[in-house]
Amino acid sequence: MSTFEANTERNYRTESCKHESKSQSQTSLPASAPAPAPIQFSAYAAESTTGPALCNRIRARLEANLGANKVRRYLGTGVEMVSETDGLSVTASSRFTLDMIEKQIGEDLRSTLREQVGNPAASIRYSLRESAPAAVEVRPTPGRDAGNSRKSQVESLIAGPAPTRGPIRKNLPSCPTIEGFLVGHANKLAFGAIEALLESPGVCPPVFIHGSCGVGKTHLLRATAQRYRQMIPGAKVRYITGEAFVNSFVQAIRTKTVEAFEKKFRGLDVLCLDDVHMVAGKESTQHELLQIFNTLSLSGAKVILASDAPPNEIARLSSGLASRFNGGVVARIDTPDRSLALRIARQICIVRGMSIDDAGLGAILDRIGIGQHGGSASVRELEGAIVQVQAVARLLDQDQNGVPSVTSIHRALQLRTGNSGPQRSLGPISMDLITHVVLEHLGVTKQDLRGRGRHRTVVLARELIVHLSRAMTTHSFPEIAHSIGRPNHSTVITAAKRIRGRIESLERCVQMGPESGITVKGLVDELTERVRMSHRQASERVKI
Repeated sequence: MSTFEANTERNYRTESCKHESKSQSQTSLPASAPAPAPIQFSAYAAESTTGPALCNRIRARLEANLGANKVRRYLGTGVEMVSETDGLSVTASSRFTLDMIEKQIGEDLRSTLREQVGNPAASIRYSLRESAPAAVEVRPTPGRDAGNSRKSQVESLIAGPAPTRGPIRKNLPSCPTIEGFLVGHANKLAFGAIEALLESPGVCPPVFIHGSCGVGKTHLLRATAQRYRQMIPGAKVRYITGEAFVNSFVQAIRTKTVEAFEKKFRGLDVLCLDDVHMVAGKESTQHELLQIFNTLSLSGAKVILASDAPPNEIARLSSGLASRFNGGVVARIDTPDRSLALRIARQICIVRGMSIDDAGLGAILDRIGIGQHGGSASVRELEGAIVQVQAVARLLDQDQNGVPSVTSIHRALQLRTGNSGPQRSLGPISMDLITHVVLEHLGVTKQDLRGRGRHRTVVLARELIVHLSRAMTTHSFPEIAHSIGRPNHSTVITAAKRIRGRIESLERCVQMGPESGITVKGLVDELTERVRMSHRQASERVKI
């Protein structure tokens, strides 16, 4: 081998050794460095199992399995999901919302959570959100304004931020809630129907609730409207009374804006129509309501109605509306029994910030006749009695250690009725009793009363029933009009004014058989005593 070839071979071997040494130095690790972890070929290895990313994946998987609408309904605005070390935390503003989430999608939510985190023991923790008043910074000015500024600061902390626009309205009653509706034997069917309607994700039949005044129909309808708005933000929900519906439709006809009126109702998701019996006897209004009802039913909207009588007993209600109303759940709310009345009384006391022991509450219940067999007093009358006791206790200082005694309660309720003698639990006087006494005394049939006849005796009977009902019951003009079969309450108001004038002028009854010659005032006094006597006898028969 020549010298040139030997040098070339030596140089090639030297460069090869350097290259191998360099490659080993770049790929090898120091002895002290830990070995690299083995690669995990898990489906979710590259995805985070904590934080917002996990919640987003859970929501996406639920939407794929259950549908976006259902997930949005139960996990929409107002519901917060936060990942925790051992599972998931779900927070909402009410216990009802949390119960609905667990009942409707709780099992799917748990299985999806465990699938995403790879932990079969992962769990869900439900919690209520605590609401705190918004803090408002107020800098008091020195001097005498400092006290006023301090007062304004306290008021601001209580009231929260002021509205940015619109008129300021103070002391407005808060909207009733589902949680505030106490359930008992008297109303469990109606409440169950409403609960099923709220839980139903798709089309469901209408719910028709009926019962006497003051048993909670309006509370339930308004609370349902509020709950649906909370469950599905952005949903079109409308609560309206029958009287407001009639007035709005009449105004739309006068101003030629019927199309705009229809548009307000036909795109709704939920319609809550209270006192629907107010449309009875109004042909055009009933036709319009029927068209709206049909449109809402076809679109899958939920309809809830309330009245003082079931559909078949509403006088002058069109057969079309009666058929639609009977096509769903018809549930009656009765006057509360003793147990429910006592719970309601306790709740009223809590809301009003007063304390009455069970003995005192029992005295109130006995006095107004609520919660008794045969009693017909309403929750509204119960609340009025408690307000009376509270007012008298404050004004006359009759309470002991902040709790009114049974004696002071009796005195307060005696001031309410104007009777200082011994009291018996007779309960309220009903319009049916007044109607029966007047018709029997004047010899008028119920058919004549509810008909269109204008005979002198029939007209007087209507006026007497209106006058006695206003004097001896808590019924409103619309309720009285419905009871005697009048098309609207304006005729009842006219009748009340007319008989009041006849009483004040000492007008005498003429051409009325045995009643001829007696003054209208004398006839009113006689019928008043007859009604009270009949009511007392009926109450004694119930006790026996």
